[in-house]
Amino acid sequence: MASSRVVLSGRGAAIVGGSVVALLLGLLTLNLLLLLLPTAVLALAAGELLLFDRATRGFGPERFRWQRLENSAEVPLDTAGSMAIDLGFDGAGPVYAEVFDPQPESFEVVAGSPRLLSWWSPDAPIRLAYAYRPRERGRFRIGPTIVVAHDPLGFAFRMAKLENRWEVLVTPALSVEEAAAGWAATRPSPTDLTRRRVGTGSEFRSLREYLPTDDARRIAWRRSGLEKVYVREHEEEVHADLLIVVDAGWEMRLGPPGGEAFEQAIAGATVLAGRSLAGADRVGLLVYSDRVEEFVPLRRGFEGARELTQALARAAICPRPFDFEGALHAAVERLSKPTPVVLLSTLRIRPTGTSIDVAVGDLRARGHRLVVVGPDPARLFPPPPEDLAERAVAYVRAPLRADIDRTAARLRACGVPVTLYPAPDLRGAADAILESVPLELGVS
Repeated sequence: MASSRVVLSGRGAAIVGGSVVALLLGLLTLNLLLLLLPTAVLALAAGELLLFDRATRGFGPERFRWQRLENSAEVPLDTAGSMAIDLGFDGAGPVYAEVFDPQPESFEVVAGSPRLLSWWSPDAPIRLAYAYRPRERGRFRIGPTIVVAHDPLGFAFRMAKLENRWEVLVTPALSVEEAAAGWAATRPSPTDLTRRRVGTGSEFRSLREYLPTDDARRIAWRRSGLEKVYVREHEEEVHADLLIVVDAGWEMRLGPPGGEAFEQAIAGATVLAGRSLAGADRVGLLVYSDRVEEFVPLRRGFEGARELTQALARAAICPRPFDFEGALHAAVERLSKPTPVVLLSTLRIRPTGTSIDVAVGDLRARGHRLVVVGPDPARLFPPPPEDLAERAVAYVRAPLRADIDRTAARLRACGVPVTLYPAPDLRGAADAILESVPLELGVS
């Protein structure tokens, strides 16, 4: 790759421009001082630029060696991550260089520094090492590292961009694994983590009288007599399935920064998934706008929790409206047996005709149960400090509340439980979901 060109700095441009203007004034006024002084300054600047160009000739990415090490690839929200870069320079001589590793705006450097300015010799590699704290959930890129060679007098610079980007996945502050461990720790015994029903399991349950529909292989011959024949009943462990659907439409941006309805939904999905996984259930995730954005098939155990955490970290609001009917249709396509479906949404849905009734009816016809959960608009925004501002917010919030109430009434008329939870904080909202959702994850 060819070396970058020499660029005048602000100081260099000011000196050259000022000298040219002074030289023109000297020519107009025939002032000897105005002729000699600008000429000398221009000669000095030109000589300095020529020397700098010669010293840094070939200054480009191919002159550098780099390696990112001790880097965090996955960082929980508001938790420190680490970054370290070793850099080597293959130039002919030392340069006065500035090295900078660009950060996303939502990353706060808490230790070390991603910037270094010093003389850099070819035989003296340098290391950038720092720690940062992400303030937003999602997928972010760090880099590319920028190396800028400065003229010692500050007249010009030369820049090289090192394509050593690093991707960091910022997961929710509470992971699904942590949520599952927390729920499991509150259970009195491991047997409470599963549910049991009469079936073909190996654990004996009881004896009962024989019925014509029973399998003859289950007859307890030693306990049976001429008058009565008994059969053995056994228990089997059963595990429920749960599909969590998260609305990723543009309306989910409602709420204060960091506490938007979408972040509330991510927190609720994390705790709901943890609760179900703690009971050895299978949990799936569908993030939907007007199309499938993220999908995690039904999973169980630690691997399922890891996959759910990473999918929830990647989820983002899309600049498109939420398609309620499309989301339910996508859920039905991905479920093979009757499953509870929890939809986390603002309920700002714009249905046409009987579209809601048809979509819900199709879901229920397949044996699935739908529960819809959304934030209470009265608690979604923090109360303003002034009475006038509070009345203004209430006035603006009235149409939002009307839309949500209208959709909730329509869903309830279809037999769908709808819960609006208070949403002043992420963790409280997630706990409220667990307390208020009329959902039984066990098998009846």
